[in-house]
Amino acid sequence: MTSSTDIARQFYSWVRQPSNVDRCERCHLPRSVHGADWACPGRPSNRVATALLVLGAALTVAGIVLRVLAGSSVQSSRAMLMADATLLGILLVIAGLTLSGRQR
Repeated sequence: MTSSTDIARQFYSWVRQPSNVDRCERCHLPRSVHGADWACPGRPSNRVATALLVLGAALTVAGIVLRVLAGSSVQSSRAMLMADATLLGILLVIAGLTLSGRQR
């Protein structure tokens, strides 16, 4: 059982009373995302973030290289597929960076 003194020490208080915007000293997330027992929420695995980064980078590079090599002689449907692969790759890279978060 967690006492109120332990909970008070776990969170940085922004105002003189507990609020949902207080930050946890352990995980630096707001108080509002913690469970009923004030346990820190789990974070996604770094493997997922790494896989998204690698897949995104590969798709982005492949889309750009194919578009450059093919030039303007490509049919519009294939050109759109290359552009879609590039954009999807960029989105996966952004998702991977977001999931990895900052290291604590």
